[in-house]
Amino acid sequence: MRHFCAVSVIMLFTTIQVYGQAPSSSEVERAIQTMSKIINDKYVFPAKGEKIAKHLSGELRNGRFKNVKTWKTLDSIATKVLRDFSGDGHMYVENNPKTVQELSAIKNNIEDNSGDDSFYYGGDAVKNNFGFKEVKLLEGNIGYIKLSQINISEKSLPVLFASMRFIANTKALVVDLQNNHGGGSAIGNVFESYFLPKEIPLLEFKNREGENHISKTVAWLLEPKYDKPLYIMINKGTVSAAEAFAFALQFRKRAIIVGQRSAGGAHMNSWYPVNEHLYISVSTGAPTLPGTEISWEQKGVQPDHVVEAGQEIVLIRDLIDKL
Repeated sequence: MRHFCAVSVIMLFTTIQVYGQAPSSSEVERAIQTMSKIINDKYVFPAKGEKIAKHLSGELRNGRFKNVKTWKTLDSIATKVLRDFSGDGHMYVENNPKTVQELSAIKNNIEDNSGDDSFYYGGDAVKNNFGFKEVKLLEGNIGYIKLSQINISEKSLPVLFASMRFIANTKALVVDLQNNHGGGSAIGNVFESYFLPKEIPLLEFKNREGENHISKTVAWLLEPKYDKPLYIMINKGTVSAAEAFAFALQFRKRAIIVGQRSAGGAHMNSWYPVNEHLYISVSTGAPTLPGTEISWEQKGVQPDHVVEAGQEIVLIRDLIDKL
């Protein structure tokens, strides 16, 4: 669930390469060893993390990475190995030197307390309009907000406020989270706070040290609440923080979920550089309903109304007409 939390980074550069140069067998081996160490040290459940790390190292010994000719090939094979063994969609490796450089800069900024997480505050966040793809009125005075990602921060608050003000006088609201790959909030559960009273517990987050944190709706939101019916659209492409939004509001009986079962990626993830070509995503937190072990990990959020793709709005209109 990347970015329910801020990105965590450690510098584990193992070699200096010229960008684009094919990796040697020793460089591949060092990269796999570094990934295994990160997983063993950081995975949210220590025992499972140890097993995943040993499996990855074992695949190296068994020759799984023997014929790797590019860093991109390495990221694909490593990702498949990790996901096939763990069943955890937040485990992956990516060949992306630009992101590795950003992670390096974030680490340095964290050390001198001068930086911000690039996911929330970087250029791509602005370019993507913080995930707000569409805000409009559907026929019949139904509000519609399409989010491609969850990206809530001080920087995106004006966009969120403007979107919610635009649909404030509608008789119902549709939040479309289909194919939303997640993200999170740097400033608490602000979006959820439009639909629930302040300081309502939503999810409990657990880390490998056994420390628990319960997220709640925020107390500081002064914008008017939206108290009309809320419908959330999901599908198999709805992942992570987008699933959390639907899951929590469904549990609180504040939203009706329409569509198809979501991806089942509950875990929070953090990104760690492996070398200047690769970074690895590792699950570092596990959200559940407060006081329980109930999660959507590997199960997905189950819609209240399952419909074929493309029929969601039709069904929602029928539900609204019956109110």
